Amino acid sequence: MEMGDILDKITEIVEAYSSGAWVSTDTLLEMARELSGEHYKLTRFNIEAYNRYNGVLHLHKGSVASGRILADEQVPELRMTRKILESVNHTIWSMRSEISIIKKES
Repeated sequence: MEMGDILDKITEIVEAYSSGAWVSTDTLLEMARELSGEHYKLTRFNIEAYNRYNGVLHLHKGSVASGRILADEQVPELRMTRKILESVNHTIWSMRSEISIIKKES
């Protein structure tokens, strides 16, 4: 699966959750499950980017600072995937909290 496909699916789930279109606890549970799966898939891309980033750092002959700048330029998806994973974690946490509240109210 391509990273673009994973990001599209994450966006679809988060937008549905944010809009309140999930309607039922069962739907919300399914969305949380799907989002967790997409989180895992994106984590694989993040690990690959991390390894490439470190490769650039280790092969660089200059200073550590210039190596980081070079690695940031050559592997921009590392920062992007980190930020998206962080956001997905917050969304999953929010979904779980909402499920817990709904269950307590039932």
